[in-house]
Amino acid sequence: MLRCKYCGAPFEPSTLESDTPYVTCTSCGTSQQRVDARAYLEQMMGVVQSWISSAIPVGFNMSQAGNVDAVARHNIFIRNVQPKVESGLMEYKFANTNLMANSLLALPFANTRIPIPPKTSAQAFEFNASVKSVGTLAVDDASVKLVEEAAMVSQTYALTINNAKLLAEDKEGRYLLLANNFAEAATVFEKNKKYEALGERFKGLANVSNGIAMLMEGNTAQAGGPVKDGIALLEDAKAKIMVSPELGIMAQAIEQELSIAKTIEGLVDMVQMNPAIDALKTLDVIKHVVQRGLVNSGMWSNILGSSYRYTEIFDEIGKIFKSKNGMGDVNIVAGGGEYLMPFWLIDLEYSFVTGAMWAKKSVEVSEVLMAPADFVTDIGLVNNPAYAVTDIFSLRPEKSILAGIKGSEVSISKGEGIEKISKSASPGSAGGRNVILPLSTKKEASKLASEYLAQRCEKDSKLKLSKPRVRSLIYVPCDLVDGRVKLPGDFGALVPARVKNTAGSTLLYI
Repeated sequence: MLRCKYCGAPFEPSTLESDTPYVTCTSCGTSQQRVDARAYLEQMMGVVQSWISSAIPVGFNMSQAGNVDAVARHNIFIRNVQPKVESGLMEYKFANTNLMANSLLALPFANTRIPIPPKTSAQAFEFNASVKSVGTLAVDDASVKLVEEAAMVSQTYALTINNAKLLAEDKEGRYLLLANNFAEAATVFEKNKKYEALGERFKGLANVSNGIAMLMEGNTAQAGGPVKDGIALLEDAKAKIMVSPELGIMAQAIEQELSIAKTIEGLVDMVQMNPAIDALKTLDVIKHVVQRGLVNSGMWSNILGSSYRYTEIFDEIGKIFKSKNGMGDVNIVAGGGEYLMPFWLIDLEYSFVTGAMWAKKSVEVSEVLMAPADFVTDIGLVNNPAYAVTDIFSLRPEKSILAGIKGSEVSISKGEGIEKISKSASPGSAGGRNVILPLSTKKEASKLASEYLAQRCEKDSKLKLSKPRVRSLIYVPCDLVDGRVKLPGDFGALVPARVKNTAGSTLLYI
């Protein structure tokens, strides 16, 4: 069969039935001239022949191997062929395990880079063909199983390498290509009971990829079924792999794949349950959220690199869609404004030491912090977390020097109208207002608050803090004035610097 000159995969018979001078590989998606594919096939046959020649005794003719005595064939296999097959199997098996220890799924419009071992897909397909070519020399069960496993591991490695490359680029039609490779690998895995769990995993990934392809085409009516089936298969595969000494390393990767699959399931359900929501508009929102640049520095790059975060974010976006269509509520602060800006509401309890000598004592204070929910897009928060919150410690209550000595201070922060804002929030419909999208998670808001407070403690030795508690998201009515966000007057001097520096043209809203 003709082979793809780019990845080495064989072309499907249906691809070759046409008389067109060009053919497209259904494994890597590249197009090439038929004559180039034929030239690569001749090259590959030369590589295979060279491998065979190095593996069998001089003078032995593989084309006549079927007519050779079984004992002689067995001896040739054990002495000459088996060491080369075992060596290749060990190499590809190790690389395959490491490759599959990564999540092999990506959200629409997202690029995921997986560390790729040095062996190319073409080399793996060449080894696969070489091993199959000496299959007639394997006459006992152990030899047959060795050949079958080497062929299986090298073929699935090649298919997975192709998928790893597809995940790294937002290529049109890539989810159908991913699904083809996953489905083919699943069929190969399922033939070996030892790798049955991987067969389920890859079959599940094929189903989810097909569902995403349907979602990308706007076919949400049919997308849900494959995604749900895929999730069920991935759950089963995870349960089996977790108790496997050989495959257990892949459990975390499957957990990440499940997270992405469930995010897709939620998006599909959101559109299916709300006919008023335009599927193509939803896709546009997904694209902008996924491709939005996030902070990529220090510990923030680790927390923001997780695929788990999008499940929570898209769940909240689903609530916004419903609220705009009169099918649900979000927590909205009282007041007028054309836009609704999302803020994390964070409860903070701290204590500080006041007074001198016999008047010295500890005072406990309850405060409220707020942080704009798009703070993860701004590099300014890395060195200065106060940049992204209502910096309540930047303002100190008016007091006399004597109050600090007597111990009559009641606070060293000034929340101004922040508590008033938080108390006015209540469930309501977003209606026709533009709702700015939240781009962070509760966990990320908690990290921001913790870093802000740690920084404040370094500057003020009197300050003692408890762990902040992220309460919820609230939406604050605001307007755009001269291209900038104008928040209600209750924020006073505590408008986060992040908001002040945000250009209205950069906001994502629906």
